[in-house]
Amino acid sequence: MATTLAKHISVQKGEDHYVSTYLPQRMGNSAPIGYGGYAISLAIHAAYKEAPEGFHLHSAFGHYLRATSTETNIICRPVQLRKTKSFATYRVEVEQKIESTGESRLCMVVLADFHKDEPALLNYSAPPTRSYSHWQHCVPWDQMLVDDMKTGKMTEQHSKMFTKLFGLSRNLYEGRPCPEGITSQNLMGLLKSVKSNQDDLPVTKKSSADWLRVKHPLPTEGEQMAGLGFMMDGLLSFLPLVHNHLFFDDVDACSSLDFALRIYSPCIKLDDWHLREVTSSRAGHGRTYSESKLWDEKGNLVACMSQQSILRVPSNKAKI
Repeated sequence: MATTLAKHISVQKGEDHYVSTYLPQRMGNSAPIGYGGYAISLAIHAAYKEAPEGFHLHSAFGHYLRATSTETNIICRPVQLRKTKSFATYRVEVEQKIESTGESRLCMVVLADFHKDEPALLNYSAPPTRSYSHWQHCVPWDQMLVDDMKTGKMTEQHSKMFTKLFGLSRNLYEGRPCPEGITSQNLMGLLKSVKSNQDDLPVTKKSSADWLRVKHPLPTEGEQMAGLGFMMDGLLSFLPLVHNHLFFDDVDACSSLDFALRIYSPCIKLDDWHLREVTSSRAGHGRTYSESKLWDEKGNLVACMSQQSILRVPSNKAKI
């Protein structure tokens, strides 16, 4: 069992591909389905293994074709599409072998684009949508669970369910939810009947935020960017539920369809504290659209990820 984020996103070189060192784990799902951040992070890491020295990832776009299994390793096949003085682009096919037949099953296709750093003509950065407490004034999730049980806000059953659903992330990186955000007030949506201080706002104006940093070193830039993809994938598919007093038991399906990761700084260090803010802009026709943005401690916007996700009405309600 991998114990650090660096191990979870590590890959071994094959002839024309890379294989994950460890099996993907589940998060936010009780079924034997791997957390989507594995496919993203391993694809990014594999692309970095092929990228020229001095080039930095600035974007990664991809489509989830099917969920990964937790029972077999992930295979990444990077193919170079472009190489110029300034840019290098790779298509990465993410697949798994079906053990019963030995056939490969395509799970995701990613386009990863690298840019050689250039001088800046302009330099500016947008702030978060609201003011959030500094990480020094935010308690870790573990402490929040203890405090909420003492006050009677949550039960021991809630605590066990939270640990089962989100325990993987708490082992790999430290998270400190901001009290101004909805996720800290309703425990990632688990306490869906709890009212938040944003209930009077339109859904598109609601937000949640937390401070993040990895618990163990990520020595290389490739590992830093792969770790970024792993972390940024979290929350987005079920954020619309969290901001609407709903949870997983209210839907038949709630999972990511695609992602767009954009990186604005080539020197992101996940060992340092970063503020992540998440918002949701649209829901309809069985889909949702949500965004996650990341700022360093100096207030610079360093990355963002957007996702469109499936949000399927339960079958017993669809017939009404």
